[in-house]
Amino acid sequence: MKIDRMLGMLIYLLNRDTVSARELANRFEVSIRTVQRDMETLGLAGVPVASILGTAGGYRILDTYKLNRQLFSAEDYVQLIIALRGLGSAYQSREVGATLEKMLSLAPDGTAAEQRLQLDLSVLREGVEAGDRLAALDAAIRSGKAVRFDYTDVQLFSTRRLVEPMQLTYKWHAWYLLGYCCEKQAYRLFRLSRIRDLTVTGESVSRDHRQAEQQWAEAEKERPYVGMKLAFAPEVRILVEESFPFAHISRSAEGHTLLAELSLPENERGWFGVLLELGGRVTVLEPEAVRQELLSRARDIVNLYRSAE
Repeated sequence: MKIDRMLGMLIYLLNRDTVSARELANRFEVSIRTVQRDMETLGLAGVPVASILGTAGGYRILDTYKLNRQLFSAEDYVQLIIALRGLGSAYQSREVGATLEKMLSLAPDGTAAEQRLQLDLSVLREGVEAGDRLAALDAAIRSGKAVRFDYTDVQLFSTRRLVEPMQLTYKWHAWYLLGYCCEKQAYRLFRLSRIRDLTVTGESVSRDHRQAEQQWAEAEKERPYVGMKLAFAPEVRILVEESFPFAHISRSAEGHTLLAELSLPENERGWFGVLLELGGRVTVLEPEAVRQELLSRARDIVNLYRSAE
């Protein structure tokens, strides 16, 4: 419906600075002419839409404009409250709690009791120390201060780093800090569980990091990955799907076994522990280096426990 599309465009513009007509057309799957008509209609409705000419031009909403709370439905409040409660279960933050209280006060009567969906993300908590690191890094990001810490990489090599922190993110089953490493002069991801002796310095962040996420996305394209092929019996398929949800699964030529093909980040070795846990129920066919490493680890485990007998 036109009204839904226009509301969607309005919210999209409110969340951004300047958006081109082409981007809006692609986003909402309409023609540029339709975008122009919708912008004219929003203007007639009293929304201060500014049109900017030039190659970097487009449409933007003046900063003085604010959405009326009546534009949010009861369902919108339900979804926001569910998300905030889930975030609060993953990360203990006074700010998150205060925001949740505000949403509860604004929501229509009965919204807070809506419990058809619950996000219990407490598994994302990585212990008391990780929580302290999260809080300290969050404060450093908000205050625009650089941080220093000892960092141990996946090869167990430790270095002292000076980092301009940008963003905290949970991915690959762990918390990470995205920041500009002054020693490497590049953006890096730092796993919080590998950070020690964290201090917030008095040094202000000196660089403009507004384009950092885009630069990091480009750098991620060059991130080394390991191509993996696994073989397993059909009865353990559900275990493989749970462990590697993005694997492509097919039947072998003989038809007796299943094959899983997947790509995994080379420097994040949590998947190696998963392979060890799966044990003899899954066979690594490729690459040979991973097969040999699994064999070496298995021998080390056997020798350890035999020596303890």
